[in-house]
Amino acid sequence: MNPPNSASAPRFRPILLAVTLLSLGFGISARADAVRFLPIGEEVVERKIGFQEGGKLTTLEDLNTRKRSKSYPCTFGDTPVSLLALDRERPNGKAMGVEIILAAEMKSPLVLILADPDAPSGMRAIVVEDDEKAFPWGSLRFVNTTGKAYMLRYEKETTPITEELTPVDISPGGETRNMGVQLYAEDEPNAILYSAVWEHDPNLRKLVVIMPGADPTQKRLKLEIIPQDQRVKD
Repeated sequence: MNPPNSASAPRFRPILLAVTLLSLGFGISARADAVRFLPIGEEVVERKIGFQEGGKLTTLEDLNTRKRSKSYPCTFGDTPVSLLALDRERPNGKAMGVEIILAAEMKSPLVLILADPDAPSGMRAIVVEDDEKAFPWGSLRFVNTTGKAYMLRYEKETTPITEELTPVDISPGGETRNMGVQLYAEDEPNAILYSAVWEHDPNLRKLVVIMPGADPTQKRLKLEIIPQDQRVKD
């Protein structure tokens, strides 16, 4: 059989291959999606904070300590985006801020904004995965901001809370009920740093931020607890 005539053979189009590879995900290090914000503490809510990606600056208008903000469009990837303290300026007139990375593999990033008196911007930011598969209903997610390790005792279980910022999740399971919760240092099990009775509800998931107590002379811990109910759309 004779080879096909070059005039009639289909031409290879490099641009088509490039589009095909992109559609399959090859060579993609970032993707367009959305991010939400959650201030920890009323002192953060009172601040004027902006979110900047590239040359676009958006003022965060809906910050609330009890619920997540609306979704803001953003591109995930290796390029940092910034939270800017719009109520503080450097001598050159530019707002001070903190950079955050929204990893490309994240499904639903949530940026926790905390007060930080030692930072020039007066704040710090922690990014956690907020996707329901990673943080399911009926579970508790602990984010330890103190830099110290603790032990968590709840009902008859004990779980270590490391000094790392990596969240620690627990799923008590079962029906709605009250359960005792305590935090203490591993080497001082009798020195309780936090103690309370919490309600467990399989319809709720609770984000728990562990912070130093208000009085530095005391070893007590302060916990900010933000519940979310799957029966209520927010």
